[in-house]
Amino acid sequence: MKIKDGYILKKVAGENIVIATGEVRLSFNGIITFNEVGAEVFNRLDGTRTLEQITDEIASMYNAPREVIEADIKKLTEKMKKQGLIEE
Repeated sequence: MKIKDGYILKKVAGENIVIATGEVRLSFNGIITFNEVGAEVFNRLDGTRTLEQITDEIASMYNAPREVIEADIKKLTEKMKKQGLIEE
């Protein structure tokens, strides 16, 4: 699973904002922002890690229960799929 080409995450005025580039910007309408955990997930969705690996990394970073992180990442990635940000 990875972020589709044409979407990048930038920190603007303290906010994590998804920016569309290239051809994607012609069909992308709106603004997507992420909190710090969401930004960490976005940056790890590069096609080299599984969701299980991402979950383990985030749970370790934030010293949080794995089950909670796993549920949150599942919800987040489903929402990102609906928004067209992720490809399998």
